[in-house]
Amino acid sequence: MNKLFVYTPVVTARISYIFELIFNQILCIDNLVITSELYEFVQAKGVAKINYSNKIISETPIFYPHEFLTQTGISSEKPRFKNHKNLSAAFFHSEKTNNKEKYELPFDPFALSFYLVSRYEEYQEFQADQYGRFPATSSVAYKNRFLQQPLINLWALEIKKILSRTYPELEFNMEGYKYTATYDIDHAYAFLKKGIIRQAGAFWRNLLTRDSETIKLQIKTWLRVQKDPYDCFEYLNQLNKKHNLTPNYFWLIGNYGPYDKNIRHSNKHFQTLIKNNAAEYPIGIHPSFGSKEHQDIVDKEIHRLEKITGERTIRSRQHFLLLQFPETYQRLVNLSIKEDYSMGYASLPGFRASIATAHYWYNLQEEKVTDLEIYPFQLMDVTFNSYLKTPPEEVIEKARNIINNTKNAGGHLISIWHNSSLCEAWQWKGWRKVYEEILQEVVSNK
Repeated sequence: MNKLFVYTPVVTARISYIFELIFNQILCIDNLVITSELYEFVQAKGVAKINYSNKIISETPIFYPHEFLTQTGISSEKPRFKNHKNLSAAFFHSEKTNNKEKYELPFDPFALSFYLVSRYEEYQEFQADQYGRFPATSSVAYKNRFLQQPLINLWALEIKKILSRTYPELEFNMEGYKYTATYDIDHAYAFLKKGIIRQAGAFWRNLLTRDSETIKLQIKTWLRVQKDPYDCFEYLNQLNKKHNLTPNYFWLIGNYGPYDKNIRHSNKHFQTLIKNNAAEYPIGIHPSFGSKEHQDIVDKEIHRLEKITGERTIRSRQHFLLLQFPETYQRLVNLSIKEDYSMGYASLPGFRASIATAHYWYNLQEEKVTDLEIYPFQLMDVTFNSYLKTPPEEVIEKARNIINNTKNAGGHLISIWHNSSLCEAWQWKGWRKVYEEILQEVVSNK
């Protein structure tokens, strides 16, 4: 049996989106039909069924339908959370609690999932951080201690158990756990190819601050006694081949600015580096900090990358993870970007959208699903080093919980690493070993 019928008195864009996400994309049921025709639903034979209504339909699993999925627009309401079956469950304040015993679950798991994956709370008022970002500590996932769990996937597995009891022959063709490495190239080189003025200015500042470590590295690099500290591309190639990885690389090619300090996009050596990388791996644009509110600047940077590679750019990840709803994603949709990898927090590891599955962005402002596919990440080098100040020897233990939670949920784990964090200098001494340990952990027992 590979067909699932869902009855709901009214089929809305929200209902269609979240049922397709749960049953098509996570549980991988091949044939899903959502209908508001009760007679058609009752008469259907030889199919699995879900009753998402307040009507009693014999021998059919019934799920409590909260009105949240029939609403439009954004209200100020936030659900309250409490545990059920050792998982967090959401109860909306407007919810009626009478006669909950007739339902499979005492809350609406589909409303919960939609609230989390749509990033509904990020459309509401919040106190932004210094870069204008939604803080991890403001999220319901952090406040209710499930930030390190792919909660939507876990509730999907509970729904799978419920359906399997009634329809043991129902087929779930889930792919299982997988891992993708991604790399952000904010600084291709620490010292090389930046022009005489920039290099001389940096050297003079290091003299004034008596930064002897950096001065030595600069001189050795200029004299070709050693490779540039950030030139870790061959090292990454070796890791990719060792672990059979096909990583995504994201290139920052914006104009020079306070937070955008890569090599000029017109530099021939830089262009060759990008071309060679694109010939071997999937690549994407890393929209600059300076482009965060300007679609025309993102467009210009995309065209720069396309001119260098000769290929269409379909992937993106925001520099500094500058993600604002709905503006950031709407710009990417307008520019025909198909995949985004920005969904995660800079300050804490975990599941920003409470999901470990790629999914399409639902635009709450327009109440419609888009063709922009979101690939959430969970682990980032800068999170552990710069935000949490985690000693290198303790990183693997902090990362292991998220890795195992993703594996157990059959989810997609994505990490962000920077070539600059593998330089074995400055604050990054010992971090190659950290990354190697993480890779060993994430690829084991796939």
